[in-house]
Amino acid sequence: MKLKKIASLMLAGVMAVSMLAGCNTNSVDPEPTPDPTPDSNYGTTLWNHLDKGKSKITFQSNSALDTALQTAVEYAGSLSVATNYWLGDTIVELNTDRINVDRWLEFNPVLVDSLQNVAISLSESTDADNAALRVRADDWTGMEATLNQINGTGEYKNDDDVTAVALYVIDGSVGINAALDKVAEDLDEIIRDLDIIGTNTDQDVEYEYKYTGSVSVASKSITKDGMNVNFIAVQIDRTTVQR
Repeated sequence: MKLKKIASLMLAGVMAVSMLAGCNTNSVDPEPTPDPTPDSNYGTTLWNHLDKGKSKITFQSNSALDTALQTAVEYAGSLSVATNYWLGDTIVELNTDRINVDRWLEFNPVLVDSLQNVAISLSESTDADNAALRVRADDWTGMEATLNQINGTGEYKNDDDVTAVALYVIDGSVGINAALDKVAEDLDEIIRDLDIIGTNTDQDVEYEYKYTGSVSVASKSITKDGMNVNFIAVQIDRTTVQR
């Protein structure tokens, strides 16, 4: 009888400990599971690489630009990429009618049909106001002139909303962060010099400008040549509000 009582007491003790352990487990909140997919907002990365241009623009994601770039890169053929993209660590600005590699080769543009079609497709699908997808141009066709709304005769058109697009291609062995750093360097001076206030002298009206940017990156594998290239599209929208 005594042994039965001891056994009963021991069993009761084990049950009590188990209940307490169960209560303790339920009272502790589980550790949150980290999101395995980080936010890949390339616009934020580009903005972080800007210097003096940071104060003039904000960046946000743009699904329409993502779709437009993915569609455009389908036009890039292996022959044009392999035979003309020969400076592997240099960003190439793609134009709608020619390709320029760095500033010092602007006097000798290379005509490439399939890469030209990439630029044309992106220009048409984004309704870019700049006829040339280069950042700077010697006339009024580039992003710099378009964002400042300089027309063919050098006159300012200050009361328009504007969309300007630049397109780059870079060897896939160069990291995206490094590539965006070079793109930011290319754009920083232009963004820094953008006007916040404009005046239409003919109508004696003042306008306030807001600039919003977006960045998209699309990769394409050139199977024939065993290489990979990255296309980087940068879109800047200027919204104009009369003061």
